[in-house]
Amino acid sequence: MKIVTGVEMKEIDGQAIEDVGIPGVVLMERAGMKVVAEVIDLLEQVVEPEVIILAGCGNNGGDGFVVSRLLADEGIQVKTSVLGQREEISGDAKVNLDILENLNLSVTEIKTEELSTLKEDLEQADLIIDALLGTGITGELRGLYPELIELINQVTTPVLAVDIPSGVEAGTAKVRSVAVKAERTVTFGLPKIGTLLYPGREYVGDLKVVDIGLPEQVIAEQELTTELITAELVKQNLVSRKQNTHKGDYGRLLIVAGSQGMTGAAMLVAQASLRVGAGLVTVGIPSSLNHILESKLVEAMTYPLAETEQVTLALEAEQQIEELLDGKDLLAIGPGLGQGEQLTTLIYNLLNTVNIPLVIDADGLNAIQDLELLAQREAPTVLTPHPGELARLVGLTVEQIEEDRIGLASKLARQYQVVLVLKGAQTIVATPTGQVYLNLTGNAGLATGGSGDLLTGMIAGLAVQGLELVTATLIAVYLHGFAGDLAKDKLTEYSLIPSDLLDYLPQAIKKIRRG
Repeated sequence: MKIVTGVEMKEIDGQAIEDVGIPGVVLMERAGMKVVAEVIDLLEQVVEPEVIILAGCGNNGGDGFVVSRLLADEGIQVKTSVLGQREEISGDAKVNLDILENLNLSVTEIKTEELSTLKEDLEQADLIIDALLGTGITGELRGLYPELIELINQVTTPVLAVDIPSGVEAGTAKVRSVAVKAERTVTFGLPKIGTLLYPGREYVGDLKVVDIGLPEQVIAEQELTTELITAELVKQNLVSRKQNTHKGDYGRLLIVAGSQGMTGAAMLVAQASLRVGAGLVTVGIPSSLNHILESKLVEAMTYPLAETEQVTLALEAEQQIEELLDGKDLLAIGPGLGQGEQLTTLIYNLLNTVNIPLVIDADGLNAIQDLELLAQREAPTVLTPHPGELARLVGLTVEQIEEDRIGLASKLARQYQVVLVLKGAQTIVATPTGQVYLNLTGNAGLATGGSGDLLTGMIAGLAVQGLELVTATLIAVYLHGFAGDLAKDKLTEYSLIPSDLLDYLPQAIKKIRRG
């Protein structure tokens, strides 16, 4: 499913109206009908419900006017108030305001001195409909909007937001000052970035994406570059295992990971790669730690590598790694490697010489000093940073990274020709071609050490089975979060630990395959 900014949605609406010839009032009517269906669902158990509609002077307010009329037709008691003067309302919104007035359905204007009285009405209502501001707003809210929105958030009455909660920017998910906290948001045509990314998502509640008849042809012509990773995408691309087959058919993976006190990272990467079906897995580890992995990893092969006195990889391990790479399909490197001058040189040399796909995580990322090396690689590369690691890589602050996660990830993936997995709440996968994918699976229980190691192993384990690196990454990101969601249901977010995901991955895969 494609995801849009407010600007992109406006372009789609405009083409549907101007080029295709669907009148704007028709789209507004359809939008209102969809909202009313959700309102009736929310009020199903309420006897003689009362609804308050708060409308702005734009098309979002026009949607609210349609909802007001249709709810009145259903016999529901409705009060409609507009923030602004009637004279400011034009176009399709005015058409629907005029219809209300022709039907003698009252619409009052909200003024400063009436806010205290309005609060009483809001508290007594069964539902508030937020039709104040739509997807076009950016920047600080002005006039009475902040005060009115604060008032809405102070009462306990549930709120349904029309298209997007007022105060949330559709293209960035930013909340500049204040935004309506909705229980449910009904958005039209396609989900908006602001309804999916944080902090905007905190205000959305239950998100409903409804079809209002926008032609698929118009949407396709926009060449939208951002979309959701869906269960259907994962199902269609999961590797099918043939009955007449052997381990060599499912890839040969080399993992280089671990250091003193960090053998767990190497173990998690290996186990995750095996859980998603990798055929043959070898783990290279500092030599004095090899016996630990030999006892822990019974399904993977291990190899002792040259080490420093600090039990991190020594520069001499480079030749050993290159020999191990013979016949391998992919190298995953970084988790738990530690840091040091020899390790930095080792990573630099490998970036210059390794000619098979690379998945780089954790300390592998920390050792990269020159991102231009990635752009020069002929084989594909996946980077899996969290915001802190990416901030160091590109010389920004974490706050700057979070300011525009999608835009920055897309820019860097194209600039350095990598698949960039920007981890966090709603992990983003950006590709070298400019396509960006947003993942909605996962929960706060995954915010713990070792979770990223599992993701690295899953990406690598899927990719060695013949999947394109982008496809393998998308599947891994989705399944990683989905397994976490299944685990949370049983274990809670508090008690979930990364190794739990190994037990829930089979359930996640089974559920996906069964649709």
